[in-house]
Amino acid sequence: SYDLLVLQGLRCEGGAGVLNLVLLLSLSHILVTGSSTWHLMAMNSEDLKKQIADVHKDGLGCKKISKTLTLSCSTLAKTIQQFNRTGSTQNRPCHGRPKKLSARAQHHIQRLALGNRCM
Repeated sequence: SYDLLVLQGLRCEGGAGVLNLVLLLSLSHILVTGSSTWHLMAMNSEDLKKQIADVHKDGLGCKKISKTLTLSCSTLAKTIQQFNRTGSTQNRPCHGRPKKLSARAQHHIQRLALGNRCM
């Protein structure tokens, strides 16, 4: 019924984005039903970023998504901008100096250091 699809003050009037959001959230078992509201449980940040991007692709705006997921608009905007720029929600690899030691050499140095702890 109409009253069942009220999601923290956001009414669903046949909008595909809200229906997909409700479907996504209920299928991945992250919703716990309360009295008449929906409460989100903690979930993986990568999964959350993917769901934000999917719901945004369906046409929901930043304010409606932030009310639904109880996140700040700036967090959502940053995730959406990253998705629009790169086409992915994954973090980019960090910059920095590449490692000079192989994993084997590093393990050997660790074993030498552990063996000489008494000195």
